[in-house]
This record gives sequence, C-alpha cells and structure tokens, in this order.
Amino acid sequence: MKIYIELPEIYLSNFNEVINYATSLRNTINGVFVPDLPLNKPTLDACAFVNTLKEKLNDKELVITQSVGHRSVVANKSRMQCVKKMGIEKMLLVQGPYYFTKVKDVLNYAVERFIVGSVLNEKTLESRIKSGVKFFVTQLFPSIGELKLAEKVSDFDFFLLMGISDKKEDYARLKEKGFNVPEEILKAESVQNGIETYYNDVADFLGRKPYIYLVPLKKEIGNSFIYEFIKNIQK
Repeated sequence: MKIYIELPEIYLSNFNEVINYATSLRNTINGVFVPDLPLNKPTLDACAFVNTLKEKLNDKELVITQSVGHRSVVANKSRMQCVKKMGIEKMLLVQGPYYFTKVKDVLNYAVERFIVGSVLNEKTLESRIKSGVKFFVTQLFPSIGELKLAEKVSDFDFFLLMGISDKKEDYARLKEKGFNVPEEILKAESVQNGIETYYNDVADFLGRKPYIYLVPLKKEIGNSFIYEFIKNIQK
C-alpha cells in the first residue's frame, strides 16, 4: 500500500505553513500531489516551491498537478520546463474547462518529458492510453460499478481518490453537494472504520491494493487527525 496526500493550495501568505504541513507528514506518506497554482491570487514561482519541497521531502515522490485549461500552450510548456529542471518525473494533467483534444500539443509535450497521469474517465480512456498516459486517478470515492472501468488499466499505476476528515458531517455535506460518498462511511461507527471498509471492498474488487490519494476535506492546515488516520490505515 502506498499513500499520497494532496497539499493545500499554495499562496504567498501560507507558504511556510504548507511546507511545515508537508514535513510533518513525511514519515507517514510515500508522496504528495502538489496542486496547480491558484488563479487570481498572489502566488509564487513554481520552481521555487518545488525546490523547497524537494529539500524537505527528499525521499518522497512529488506529483505535480497541472490544469491544461487555463493556460496557453506556451505557458503550459514553460511551467513543465520549470518543474522538469527541478527533477520532477511525474505529472497529473487535468483538463480544466477544456478537453485535452483542444490542447493536444501540451499532452504530447508532457508525455515526452514526464510520467503522465490522467483522471479515469470512460469517454477519454482509450485516447489517453494511446497518447502515452501511464497512471490513472479515480474520481472522488468511485463506486464499485464505476471501477469496472479500472479493469482496462490493470497494468497501470492506479490511485484511489478519497476525502479525509474526522467528522461525518463533512462527508454528509460532500454528499449534499452531489459527490459520491459511500454508505460504508456514512453508516460506520467511525470515519476510520468506514474508510477502511470502503478501501478493502475496492481492493477486493480490483484484486490489488490501489495507491491511496487522500484529499483533506478541511481547509485548515496541520490537522493532527490526518497523521493518526494515515498511521492507522497503514496497520
């Protein structure tokens, strides 16, 4: 079992907090997903941030998330060149408001330089595989029915996307917003037990243990329960 966690969005104002947060989880995770830089807010240079993260997490894998939709082709390539020089090997490309077909050149450019990942989607799966995508990330809490699609990528690295919180009400709110939330979590005595049941059901269905991609449902940085949660699920 490998566990990765998504870092909070990085701004100039919370740079040190995010770095400290990532460092505090260093002994419990295999790597982090670094979210794309936020739009319309004061931010920082991607290379500077990645370089600092690599120094703090030098034995952990960094996966850079890049949305191809809100940048020009030139801007996408420029950012890729930047993080590549920092030693990044793996990149998750997400569409943003556009389809990859509208920025196909960006996908081809990325595949030539990185181990590229994509969100698991039936409509785009075949084209992603043909393009050279090497790993897939699910939607949030996919159902067993939705995971039938995963049989087509049994030879690829596969990340199961799950939200993490210590409060059931956070999952209830998530469901109210239209996201899939397993009944195992909503009905379990504890969130921890619900998550473990859901993960084991998915692993049994797939016939393998997928990598875990955790996304904190709270915006606050430094929740100690995340550390304990990860330690417990690793047992």
